[in-house]
Amino acid sequence: MLEKTKNIAKQILEEKKAGGVFGLMRNEWNIIQPHLFEDPAELANLVLEPKWLLAKLAMRILRSSPENYKLAVICRGCDERALIELIKRNQIEKENLLTVGIACSQEQAAICLCDRPYPEKLDAGEKVSGVDPFQDERVRKFLIGNDKERMERWADKLKRCIKCYGCRNSCPICICDPCKLEDDVWVKRGVVPTETITFHLIRAFHLSDTCVACGACQEACPVNIPLLYLQLSMRKTLREKYGYEAGIDSETRSPVLSSVFEKPDTDREYPAWINSVREKDEH
Repeated sequence: MLEKTKNIAKQILEEKKAGGVFGLMRNEWNIIQPHLFEDPAELANLVLEPKWLLAKLAMRILRSSPENYKLAVICRGCDERALIELIKRNQIEKENLLTVGIACSQEQAAICLCDRPYPEKLDAGEKVSGVDPFQDERVRKFLIGNDKERMERWADKLKRCIKCYGCRNSCPICICDPCKLEDDVWVKRGVVPTETITFHLIRAFHLSDTCVACGACQEACPVNIPLLYLQLSMRKTLREKYGYEAGIDSETRSPVLSSVFEKPDTDREYPAWINSVREKDEH
């Protein structure tokens, strides 16, 4: 899979299909880090492991590049889904993006509780079966019991929170500016312990229709709060009740967004981050 990916990346650069290929590099100190490959000779140092979410960094590269700059991103399934969500929210221009899709291993799928461990556009590797996270004992124990029992269980976990914003900062879809989690009306800053229930429920529901189940929030948490489990239930509800899954294609709108666009309340302000969507639709 690595050699095939290198060959695809080399072809992209040599044929100038993109100005750069964004992926992982092992540097001269044997440290693996994200890198923008612009010279085909550099691709000898390209690596595919470990899993490293690149979507948000790719967005920043494109934002700081010339208008017509094209970027190729080596991405797993969760990265492809995140890029699609960023396109839907007009954070990335679809025309400026190429993807080189790689498949995750069965072991990685199990670690991430991923039910779709491959991109829709798969260029290297073989698809493996996904994992049903709701059959995993780690997830199931958070779902059993009545509402009161579940709330108590989550409150016990969330009280560990030190409000480091690691979950927000690592999430590839947390792009709102200003961020509601920094608004003193909702969550007071600089106060520890924080209002943990408020902080995390605002975040969870805000991402309910955009979360791509990459697990970045959970991986970044320094106190091991299983934040991914909160999002998995909401993804499941949207899939079962509305046939919608975030990150699968850039054309299908979230049922949450659709209710705003199709039947807007006359006295409701649109969120600032969807202004560009409205302008595009009006033209």
